[in-house]
Amino acid sequence: MDLLLFRLINNLAGQWPPVDEFFRFFANDYIVPTAIVALLVVGWFSGDERWRRVVVHALLALVLVNGIVALSNLLWFRPRPFTYNEVHHLFYYPSDSSFPSNSAAAVWSMAWAIWERTRGSSLGWAALLLAGLMGLSRVWVGIHYPLDIVGGAAAGILAAIFVERHRVRLRPLTDTLLWLAEKLALA
Repeated sequence: MDLLLFRLINNLAGQWPPVDEFFRFFANDYIVPTAIVALLVVGWFSGDERWRRVVVHALLALVLVNGIVALSNLLWFRPRPFTYNEVHHLFYYPSDSSFPSNSAAAVWSMAWAIWERTRGSSLGWAALLLAGLMGLSRVWVGIHYPLDIVGGAAAGILAAIFVERHRVRLRPLTDTLLWLAEKLALA
């Protein structure tokens, strides 16, 4: 099923060069993460204490999901789609494990933290849209199976939910990080 869905999406690649460029742009390891971090920076410098906590929670979720992905990669390696299949490959050749998608895990952890703490805000929806677009793009360009993206997104969402559900227990850490940022003239 995963390979079938991969082929349905990836077989569309290579037919419309402008569309391929669009997806190549959003598959990039830097574009969407940088855009989501930019949303966090705007929130941080808005001066709103609530937004500063969103930023800290997003960063904690990112640290947590990176640990989850690293552990997963130690336990199991999944080859990339282009390793054993003929694909329309429009990107560089990553050599790390395909599952879970590190990129999806990272952007979904931050996007979900923003969305969960600012439900209904346009910034939260924009972050989710960007994360989803990056995931689809990475399948389109041939470097991930759909299940890799779903696995990474699930890990990122679970990390953000964990941080949110434990925000009371994490408050001393959050307060310390906010105090430190203020002392370093970052707030």
